[in-house]
Amino acid sequence: MMVFAFFLFVSAGFWLLQKLNDTFESVVHVPLELVGIPKSVIITTPLPSTLTVTIRDRGTNLFHYVRSGKLRKPITLDFSLYDNGSLTGIGHIPMSDVQHALQQQLLTSTRIQRISPDTLEFFYNRGIAKRVPVKFQGKIETQDQTYLRYVDFNPDSVTVYAPQAVRDTLRYAYILPQEHKEVGHTTTYDASFMPIRGVLYKPSTVKMTAQVDIYTERTIRVPVVGTNFPAGISLKTFPAEVSVTYRVGAQMADKINAGNFVLAVTYEELLRAKNANKYHLRLKSIPVGVSNVRIMPREVDYLLEKTQAEADLQPVRE
Repeated sequence: MMVFAFFLFVSAGFWLLQKLNDTFESVVHVPLELVGIPKSVIITTPLPSTLTVTIRDRGTNLFHYVRSGKLRKPITLDFSLYDNGSLTGIGHIPMSDVQHALQQQLLTSTRIQRISPDTLEFFYNRGIAKRVPVKFQGKIETQDQTYLRYVDFNPDSVTVYAPQAVRDTLRYAYILPQEHKEVGHTTTYDASFMPIRGVLYKPSTVKMTAQVDIYTERTIRVPVVGTNFPAGISLKTFPAEVSVTYRVGAQMADKINAGNFVLAVTYEELLRAKNANKYHLRLKSIPVGVSNVRIMPREVDYLLEKTQAEADLQPVRE
């Protein structure tokens, strides 16, 4: 049994040596660095940190790369070589420069088959920025009996660095679309920005707070008033005021009073009314944030009266 195992091991080793003399392709990952960046320059969209390189060589040489870690040394590119000095703020890296730097780490027999990504560029800015407000994107759904009052951000605006052509078109800093369901109370989330090539946001994230409130129901007494009546004629309704029931957020409830509702009856409406004794009430004004408004009673009796001034003007009959 030991003899069999020995010959099996020898034959396996011989087979492995034979296979390592064959030609293979292998994928290696090579770090990439941009160096020599002046302190006055801000990189808004950097180069990828790693290149994926497909190389071809004999198996023994490929094994050498894996064993020695030779390709773990980063490829360094000097910023000054790709600074075009214009307002575009874009540095383009010719792939020939990358291949040349790679080949210096490879054996002469090793061939580069593919480099990914196959286009390398970076965006930069010389400290020129603008301040833009943060803008919400997405959908927030609340639980029953609650509602979303508003969404705010901290900070509510951010500094953006970008090439001039891009910077001039920016009006808002849009966050990545948010979708939150069954939100039952005021909640704060971390929000990142929509990535735009060449744009750097500072800060890179903001706190987004969904302000959620609970609905409550209130009832108040609101007077019925007449408007646009001719001089000498006044309106009396029975009852003179009615109950208005409505739904409002708890945080707004104490700010709503009878003066925020307008139950007005115009003289022209009474002239057009089909029923000369009753009037169907309609609210002319409802406060913002109020919903599910009900009036009780919905109809009132009314009477048009001449005022004393009008009565004094009537001719005296003898």
